[in-house]
Amino acid sequence: MELEEFYKQVGGNFEDVKRRLFSEEFIRKFVLKFKDDETFDNLIDAFNKVDYKEAFRFIHTLKGTSVNLGFDDLYQASCNLTECLREKENLNDEELEEAGKLLQIVKDNYQKIIELIVQL
Repeated sequence: MELEEFYKQVGGNFEDVKRRLFSEEFIRKFVLKFKDDETFDNLIDAFNKVDYKEAFRFIHTLKGTSVNLGFDDLYQASCNLTECLREKENLNDEELEEAGKLLQIVKDNYQKIIELIVQL
């Protein structure tokens, strides 16, 4: 799969990424490294341990990585979860339900990206 097609399928703007990262070789290098990054797994672990401060830290990191790599759909999903968890040590039932829904959207976007990366 070509990078341009990859970006279409993950909801990103390849031309925008090329302007920021300059070469396809450079883009490919960092996209391939993304699948080995542990931030997503750490996010899930923190969420499962009910450590929302740590979950916030990891989703904020994932948000930054996704914007830098031009994964627009994952970035937007990460923004939403980041704001839901911002300055929270505990979540009430309503917040927990919302965070769970937002986390599922992040998971879906993340898994789609990982599945497509292996096709590069």
